[in-house]
Amino acid sequence: MNFNSAAGQPKKPDAPRRVRHGIKFRRKNGLEELPWTARTFVQTIHEKAALGAQVLGMEYALSGQVASFSVDAGVVEAQVQGRAFKPYNVRIALQHLTPQKWSEVVQLMAKEAVFAAKLLVGEMPIDIEEVFEECEVQLLPRALKDFTLTCDCGEKIPCKHIVAVTYLLAERIEVDPLVIFALRGLFGTHLLERLQEARNVHSAGVSQSHQSVQLPSQKAKLPPLESCLNEYWRPGRKLSDFAALPAQEHIPHAVLRRLGASPLGGKFPLVGLLASVQDSLRAKVIEMRRRIDEGAS
Repeated sequence: MNFNSAAGQPKKPDAPRRVRHGIKFRRKNGLEELPWTARTFVQTIHEKAALGAQVLGMEYALSGQVASFSVDAGVVEAQVQGRAFKPYNVRIALQHLTPQKWSEVVQLMAKEAVFAAKLLVGEMPIDIEEVFEECEVQLLPRALKDFTLTCDCGEKIPCKHIVAVTYLLAERIEVDPLVIFALRGLFGTHLLERLQEARNVHSAGVSQSHQSVQLPSQKAKLPPLESCLNEYWRPGRKLSDFAALPAQEHIPHAVLRRLGASPLGGKFPLVGLLASVQDSLRAKVIEMRRRIDEGAS
């Protein structure tokens, strides 16, 4: 072991100590073509980091010097192994939104179906920040002052250890965009649950294009199976016999009425649009059948 003769302390190696099973930055394209949300986090921190911290931070991330990495409500915590014997503790935090502000954001997002639709498939709506701005808050950081950055390495902040963690955070956001909401204090799964509840309440208040129809609820009175055993295998009625039967009472759009209001929003009620499509198809089929009958006669 090398010792510093002046202080009597072990001398730090020239290269960082290798980490077994460290967490590596695995994007083949580096920082190119990052999603706009992840790119915001990287650029906001990088613009205040020294060039040396940027280069070494990337080397640390690629070589797996990050020993641990976790994202919790409003904070990213990690341990990055440098030249010291113990890894350095890194913390990247963002300010939480208050419960009241989150309620305002959820209610505003619930008015447009596109937000729930995209978030459910793991996509971040391009105009998501407009919703937060209308509630007088922000989702993504815009300057270094929006972060609380700490590292116990003693170097200038943001240091290479923080930069390395930033790369991993960007990669996590690319895979799971909902992580951004967790950094503002509300986990993505909880946001989706609240958004779905708000959407259901909003849809229930929208006027329906058709009133509900009371369909018959009484069960048909059929003979017991035991009394039908002798006639079970006898041939039934011919299809031509059914043509002579009187037409049953037609309830238009019965399936749509049973389903009720659609949870999806929009400028026009979805039930009414589907009903119009059904009417058009029905009219077209009747017209085609009429022409076939006329040609046969």
